[in-house]
Amino acid sequence: MSTMLTTIRAQFSSAPNDSYHRYLPLHQPHDVALKLGIIAFAMLAAFAAWQSDVAWQAADILWSSAPGRGFLIIGVPYGALLTFWSFWRLYLALRYQPVPTVAESRLPSITVVVPAYNEGKLVYETLKNIATANYPRHLFEIYVVDDGSVDDTWRHIQRATREFGSRITALRFRKNRGKRHALYEGFRRATGDILISIDSDSLIEKDALRAVVSPLVEDATVGAAAGNVRVLNRTQGFIPRMLSVRYVMTFDYKRAAQSMMGDGAVLCCAGALAAYRRSAVMPILDQWLHQTWRGMPARAGEDHAMTNFILQQGMKVRFQRTARVLTNSPTTYLGLCKMFLRWARSNIRETFFTGSYVFGDFRRESKLGIRFNFLMGAVGQVLPYLFLIVALALAIAMPSVFGLKLLGSCALGSLFTVVFFAIRERSSEAVFGVMYGMYATLGLFWVHPYALMTCQKSVWLTRNKKRTDHTQPRLTMGRRHGRQPRLA
Repeated sequence: MSTMLTTIRAQFSSAPNDSYHRYLPLHQPHDVALKLGIIAFAMLAAFAAWQSDVAWQAADILWSSAPGRGFLIIGVPYGALLTFWSFWRLYLALRYQPVPTVAESRLPSITVVVPAYNEGKLVYETLKNIATANYPRHLFEIYVVDDGSVDDTWRHIQRATREFGSRITALRFRKNRGKRHALYEGFRRATGDILISIDSDSLIEKDALRAVVSPLVEDATVGAAAGNVRVLNRTQGFIPRMLSVRYVMTFDYKRAAQSMMGDGAVLCCAGALAAYRRSAVMPILDQWLHQTWRGMPARAGEDHAMTNFILQQGMKVRFQRTARVLTNSPTTYLGLCKMFLRWARSNIRETFFTGSYVFGDFRRESKLGIRFNFLMGAVGQVLPYLFLIVALALAIAMPSVFGLKLLGSCALGSLFTVVFFAIRERSSEAVFGVMYGMYATLGLFWVHPYALMTCQKSVWLTRNKKRTDHTQPRLTMGRRHGRQPRLA
């Protein structure tokens, strides 16, 4: 881990564009062979589907039955609308420009809040990374909240408070309460004009704090800014490398496009790096903490919820591409499923929340693009997965027609991602977009439907460990202005 972190820090200092050509086995024979194999497989699947004319065969088979005819009648117009939506967002993403970083004399006071749970040594690296960031020392403070960790997280937090003194205030819950409660404790104690959340497994670029506050400094109607998230551990297997491609599409494509809608309508400021205007947070802080969904406390998706509360107030939320942060991603199938399940449940809940205000007069700027984006996203909660499940069932029943068509569609459908990533990052890692398309279609198709059926559940799902004591929750102050950290 320490070697990897040293490598990433060297990358930040020498490659501000975070080139994917660095620190990956791009020139090793096995990696070249892997990428050529992915390309060959995609080309073969697309060619076989085209050569066999399976598209027309599949259409004829579907049209010959009443359910299949309905499938086509709904699916073809929706596919056309989805294509239009994709290229409209591409147009907006290409027009997007980040806000230039403001001069030092205009920088506001900030409070950085880092919630930590069973993070181990990486929390120390995160705190060190923040404490040494390029931001005036007299203008920022750091709160780190140990959310009842049962590993050695608190010990690594103590080490950080010893090294960086009054810059860091350490708080500790004796029992796990959830990330939302940890952020709440930091936010309510904060003195900064801008509140910034950074996950405890994330490393920010040296100037990321300056960059992420700039949209809020330049425009008083901006209530929040989303950072640009990349994968920290992308050398640790196929899953992180695939997610590296997905993250570029999520932020440089989707978030960038949303940032252009109505001059700022990003739907979720990811917790890895997000900046919130204090005056927008404090009026809704208690409401956000006690948010419920179907009668149950809403624990996961606190970042999406906070963004939604700010949008509801009529404020803008923008994406800031230059505010770069690297965060850990899952490396196993089970870990990936848990992460996507948590995201899906949050997305379902917040889609209903957005629908409660998006068609009202909630802001002065144009609302047409925001509403169209919402409608497509809301329909996308159900319809694509219904089509996918039917397609998979047909592929199993008739593999020579629907199976081949599904593989060919995955290969051609991922071309959009591959081209965007290749142009944006100038990297051959783009081919992992094909692998991700196949992987998501065949291995993750069940996650969102399962989330729809279990969306009342709101648990974190990751880094859970059994604790050996049963004490009640208490809050402990760590080192601040000379006090030594102590255990509750």
